[in-house]
Amino acid sequence: MYNCNIFLIDPTRRAVNHFEEFKQFCMHKTPFTGNIQKDYYTKIENLHMNVDKFHYESIGLWNKKDTLKFYKQHNPNYVSQSIIENMFGNKYDIVEVNTIKSIMEKHNHTKIDLLKLDIEGAEIKVLNNMLDDNIFPRYLCIEFDLKLKNKDSQNETERLMNRLTENGYKILINDDWNVTFEYTVIS
Repeated sequence: MYNCNIFLIDPTRRAVNHFEEFKQFCMHKTPFTGNIQKDYYTKIENLHMNVDKFHYESIGLWNKKDTLKFYKQHNPNYVSQSIIENMFGNKYDIVEVNTIKSIMEKHNHTKIDLLKLDIEGAEIKVLNNMLDDNIFPRYLCIEFDLKLKNKDSQNETERLMNRLTENGYKILINDDWNVTFEYTVIS
């Protein structure tokens, strides 16, 4: 609708494959392979998406440039993987990770309008690093997986939520630790 640039960041093989199929669907209406949710086609088939506005980075987000283990789920049909040990299973892939700031610099970006994160427990370190780097997206849509999966024994989620509000973010909605924030500081 707004013809904006969209950057997708995900190092998992299934995400890379899905993005390639998405481009083919947009251009040629070719079907997707794999286990696609039943309403997926009806949600995207009538959209007129400019595929050139979608950019894919096959990398993970973290608080520094590194190479880390991405732990797989026990069920191979589940897509999500996590940097956090014991979040899922013991099998893993080795992936490259980097910071939001480094990815922005690579693309000569100075701001982010909307940042959506569902990164299976890495959100605390990634968002703290983003704030340390003075990056303040206008909107944040965050799934706080450490809290959702009872892996937050140090109460890092609450500390980060407090830090976000202290830095000018207002909570618009908190739906079971899926939180939408708006940056309210006028610059």
